Amino acid sequence: MLFLELIRVALGRQACLSHAPSGEEWRGLLQESARQAVVGVTYCALNRLPADQRPPREVMIDWQASVQKIICDNKRLNHDSVWVSERFLKAGFRNAVLKGQGNALLYPDPFMRTCGDIDIWLDGKRDDIIGYVTHFFPKIKVQWQEVEFPVRKGTCIEVHTTPALMFHPADRRRMEAFFDSHREEIFANETELPGEQGKVRIPTLRVNLTFQLIHIYRHIFNEGIGLRQLIDYYYLLQDCQAKGRTDLLAETAKTVKSLHMERFVGALMWIMQEVFHLQEELLILPPDEQEGRFLLREIMLAGNFGQHDKRNKIKSGKWGNFWQQTIRNLRFLTHYPREVIWNPWYRISQFIWRKRNGYS
Repeated sequence: MLFLELIRVALGRQACLSHAPSGEEWRGLLQESARQAVVGVTYCALNRLPADQRPPREVMIDWQASVQKIICDNKRLNHDSVWVSERFLKAGFRNAVLKGQGNALLYPDPFMRTCGDIDIWLDGKRDDIIGYVTHFFPKIKVQWQEVEFPVRKGTCIEVHTTPALMFHPADRRRMEAFFDSHREEIFANETELPGEQGKVRIPTLRVNLTFQLIHIYRHIFNEGIGLRQLIDYYYLLQDCQAKGRTDLLAETAKTVKSLHMERFVGALMWIMQEVFHLQEELLILPPDEQEGRFLLREIMLAGNFGQHDKRNKIKSGKWGNFWQQTIRNLRFLTHYPREVIWNPWYRISQFIWRKRNGYS
């Protein structure tokens, strides 16, 4: 697939494309890059290509325009990440910025990663965190693991009471125990963001190797995942090697097995090796080709966070949405049964919890 070849060129895993794309093919490559939220990544491939394989001028102009917006968005989110982190510190909440701008630091050019919202984990009791947010926004929608905090125009900020979510109750408890055991190192891991915007705290490499797998896994059952999330993880693995900490991979494998995520991680490792040509020594678990092919089809069909998947069309009403998502997830039943089976029960319990606490 020509698009996946372009990804490999961008990652430095392939020297050139199998053939020189036509103008129409280049337009399609730009569109697919947008679907997968990797326009900045694939842009980095263009200068690597031989002169006779580069896109026509009109396509290049459109690509550059998209990249300029990505750069501006990253500058804004870096600034807002520092701002909101400092605000919560002043309010008495230690915090860490999850994914997002922390992931961008792993890229050769941190301004080339398409950014989304700001996810920030606060250290404190759930009621205190939610109480702080709802004091300013009484009608905001509250969920057990996160609540929106719309204090910056043009920037979506999600405040997390826990970094991630799993639907199976026993797996969720083990996941929370994992984060609790690394709480101090996370909130002490201060990092400078690009552009002299300031410092934030982000998860350590050890934590990120597990946390980001859980994050990707969870989104399979909500909207879907795209190549951007996988490229984030590819660069995380490269960082693991660059820092000489490949010993953490065995530790990560043990943790994901305890969370019953082996089949998913095996699928991810197959995609990493097949699509990104990931080095053998960076595999967390043995690649699972059958599961990997299934997951790759889902990724290519759905696009970034499932935004282009017609199967995700939201039905009207809370119960319409509930049944739509429940039926949607049935296609994952034979692959990830624990999370599929427990997903509706978790959502029902959340509905009851919100009603009991008077949350929107």
